[in-house]
Amino acid sequence: MITLPVSPKARLYIISSFVSIGGFLYGLDNGIVSACLVMPSFQNTFGVQNPADLDGIAAMGLAYLTAIFSSLTTGYFIDRLGRKKIFYIASIIHITGSIIQVASNTLSVFLVGRGVSGIALGIYSLLIPLYQSELAKASNRGRMICIYQIGTTMGSCVAFWMCFGTFYFSENNNWKIPFAVQLIPPLIMLSGLWAIPESPRWLIYREHYDEAKYILEQLRDKTDGDMDARMEFTGIVQDVSFDKIYTTNPYTALFQTGTTNYRRRTLLGIGIHAFTQLTGINALLYYLPDVLEAAGIKYRHTALIGNCVGGSVSFLATLPIFFYIDRLDRRLIMTAGALVMGISLVVISAVTARFAERIVTHGSDVYQGMDFSSTTYLSSEAATYVILVFLIIFFSGFSLSWGSMGWIYPAEIYPQLIRANAMGVTTASSYLFNLIITIISPFMFRSILWGAYLFYGLFCFIIICAVRRFYPETKRKPLEEINLVFSGALVDKQPGAHHPTTAAEALLRMEQLRYRDRCLKYEQSIQEFDDMCRPTNRLNSTPSGCVSISMPEGRPYRPPLNQMTPISEHSTEEHSTLNNHRPLIVPPNLDTVHPTHT
Repeated sequence: MITLPVSPKARLYIISSFVSIGGFLYGLDNGIVSACLVMPSFQNTFGVQNPADLDGIAAMGLAYLTAIFSSLTTGYFIDRLGRKKIFYIASIIHITGSIIQVASNTLSVFLVGRGVSGIALGIYSLLIPLYQSELAKASNRGRMICIYQIGTTMGSCVAFWMCFGTFYFSENNNWKIPFAVQLIPPLIMLSGLWAIPESPRWLIYREHYDEAKYILEQLRDKTDGDMDARMEFTGIVQDVSFDKIYTTNPYTALFQTGTTNYRRRTLLGIGIHAFTQLTGINALLYYLPDVLEAAGIKYRHTALIGNCVGGSVSFLATLPIFFYIDRLDRRLIMTAGALVMGISLVVISAVTARFAERIVTHGSDVYQGMDFSSTTYLSSEAATYVILVFLIIFFSGFSLSWGSMGWIYPAEIYPQLIRANAMGVTTASSYLFNLIITIISPFMFRSILWGAYLFYGLFCFIIICAVRRFYPETKRKPLEEINLVFSGALVDKQPGAHHPTTAAEALLRMEQLRYRDRCLKYEQSIQEFDDMCRPTNRLNSTPSGCVSISMPEGRPYRPPLNQMTPISEHSTEEHSTLNNHRPLIVPPNLDTVHPTHT
């Protein structure tokens, strides 16, 4: 690990941004394929006439199939080899897949390259949020992981604009330019992986305690013996040790019930990714040209640039979440985002149903390469603008909420021993639902027309109810404390309550409470002494038993605080023991601390 000459917070963000190159690759890959499918040179090379046909779906969906496989199987190797080594493997795999795609001249060879690249994408989607969550502090974990989503939307945006720029090239192989660009990001990642640290939580899991402690101190900029660093280290060790004792198999544990509630966590993680896809985001992004065509966009150039605009809106709308993701409750962000998306889709559905004048069959498609046999067509210019506005609101609502939350929440809710395998299952569910949406969406837009928007809009309202009912709050909670949230062993279940995550922390908090009580009684005794020794007249007269020393103000002399004997219910021996130790600083939010059941 290279220690950069920056603050610890900046160091964490630099590391998180670097590994998010994998997220950039994920967005770049999806954007390039969806855009190249409509390029005449690509269609002529591979004989793909329509992205909605079997060949087009295979070119898009095969990578999702291999990503599902790699997500389900990589968790085992991540726990055995470590996070850092798997980054090397994923980068090499993606370079190999990109080379195969660029060199291919037949559809079968191209599909092999797509499958190889899909393996790398599945690994990146699992590994990057997991790695970021294990390095982050509880106070900035959301911002760390949302960098991955920023990289994803940036990749999609770059892909759309790059394909738009190469669309009108006269060369027959202009489609190879975007695929060749995919070689650059993994090469950059390979060249810099040596400088990032291994996950300290994984090192503790493998019992490399000294190295883990050193990395934690470097990431937090703490010295050896610092109380905060020791508490964090102790909490992780205790959490991992408990799991090793009471968890026999990391795979079967995913479906266990009991106090750990692993099965509930697994279902919640799968549900987050399923809900993300069921908002309809990828259905609209992948087939945005057809959506714009159905909305009344009549010119190929305008429909072509619609992908670029949609990608730009998604990227720009993702940036603000970085500033509030760790300030607002997770559940509030998810429910507000689903509400905005649901309302937008219902409005689009209503406008489409009201102003659709006819069903047309295009002999010559508006957007070259995208030809559904039937679609709605709006001739009302006002209706077209309304749909465009609410499409922008929909994309913005998703980017400001579920775009990042779909990766943040699953990375928070699992303990160390099953985190890699559990996130593998949830990530595989994301690709599975993505594949299903990719297959069924063309038929939905073709068959039920405006009902497709209504379908996804109603699901957004179902998502709101599910989040409010089943998903607990995880904002700013240490990963070890989230175990207590799911265990049901909390005295105070309010979202803002903090609970000690280790026995050591609980003892520290109890000692702080006792020290605070002693300080209050000590101050009270001083006040009583002052009241007793306060003069009753201007002649410096004092009550019997008080020694008065003449002062300029005429006030009796009081010994310094450090020379006075505290008046307390505790014994003299206990006070002498307390005075031999450095007093602990009482935290400002001490009143909100609640013990856990033992």
